[in-house]
This record gives sequence, C-alpha cells and structure tokens, in this order.
Amino acid sequence: MAVDAKQTLGTRTSSRRREIRERVLLGLAVLLVAAGVIAYFQSRADEGPAPTTVPIEQARGQQEPAVTPGGKLDPAAKSVVSQFILTTLARKHLGQAWNLATPEFRGAVTKKQWLSGELPIAPFPVRSLETTGFDVVGTAPGKILLQVFLVPTRGSGYSPTRYDITLVRQGGKGPWKVSYFLPYEPPGIYAEPQ
Repeated sequence: MAVDAKQTLGTRTSSRRREIRERVLLGLAVLLVAAGVIAYFQSRADEGPAPTTVPIEQARGQQEPAVTPGGKLDPAAKSVVSQFILTTLARKHLGQAWNLATPEFRGAVTKKQWLSGELPIAPFPVRSLETTGFDVVGTAPGKILLQVFLVPTRGSGYSPTRYDITLVRQGGKGPWKVSYFLPYEPPGIYAEPQ
C-alpha cells in the first residue's frame, strides 16, 4: 500500500505542476493579447483636437508674408544672431540676450529667471563663431529663417549641432530679434517605433 500512496502522490504532484504551467501560459497569452490590443488602439489614436490658438498676426487680421527660399543675411541680423548665440548658450551677459529675444520666445520665463540662467534653451559650449556656418533657409519681409552649425569646444563632450533660428523685426524697420532657436530634430527622431 505504501507503493500505491507514493504513486498517487507522484501522479498528483505531476498533474499539479502541469496545471500550474498551463495557468501560467494562459496568463502570459492573455497579457500578450491585451498588450497587442492596447498597442493597436494607441497606434490608431488621433492627434487630439486642433489647436485653439492662432498666431498673433492672424488674430490682428494680418497675413504672415510668404517665405521665399534662400536670401541674404544682412549684417545687422548676423550681428544679432551671433550675439544671441554667444550670450545665451554660454550663459554670459544674459541681460543682453534678454533684449535680443522676442517676448514669444522668452515665453513664461521671467527676466529674473532668465538672468539667473533659466533659459528655454540648453547651454552649449560654442568653440568660436569662426567655425560656425550660417545658412539662410528662407526670407520674408521682416523674417529670416536660418540654420546654424555650431562646433563645441574641444574636450567638452558635446557633438557639433545644427540649430534652427528665426529672426523677426516689427514693421520692417525695427531691430532684429530671435523668435525661435532650437537644435534641429530630424522628422521622426522622437517617434515611437512601428
């Protein structure tokens, strides 16, 4: 009888293990299906409602002029963008940088925050502007779109980086100001993998 009890106990144990394995596999299958369904619906999700704000020019009834490819960078605009690069990225003479930026660019940053170095752009150790390439992407009356290639100081650990910059001036005669200044992000760089 002792032999029969061991066989019965062994049979129960092996059937119990098989039952546990089947439940674990079933649980994993359910999780995989749930993850697949969630991924499917997230990939089909819309981008949300259309923006509810309009550019200031449109709100005032002004049409923004069309940008034509290419163009020239006048000396006054080059001086502004050069000063802006050397002050904001190096975090030096930030009062001067404040005056070179449009209120839209400064956004919610107060002047006190700006002067303490809390800017809407990360610092970058520019080696010198002699190694910098200024490329005019497009121009319109009172607007210049630029791409600037910045080379970092040697040994800083930074990589050469391209920045997209927009300069604007009010009324076509005012001083040039920086309204956009961010590192270039190729399309899809932050997109989720397919």
